[in-house]
Amino acid sequence: MLIGYQVAMAVHGIEEDFPFWRPGSEGPFTEWLWQRLGRHSSLGWAVEIEREAHEAGVPAVELFFSLLDKYRRQAQPAEG
Repeated sequence: MLIGYQVAMAVHGIEEDFPFWRPGSEGPFTEWLWQRLGRHSSLGWAVEIEREAHEAGVPAVELFFSLLDKYRRQAQPAEG
């Protein structure tokens, strides 16, 4: 679904920060997640979130949005 969203933005010429994938790199969300989990996975961030959710006994989508909220809070520039 996120890939479709990114493609739709490109088709319509919409420039928006998209932290999940960037051409030639994993993207800042993935890099943030690898640091948070203390490991890297060639399977991608979605698989690792599913694994973490299974271990924690929570729905994967719930964990994804929780992690996304934490990422966004940390990625936002400090207001001052």
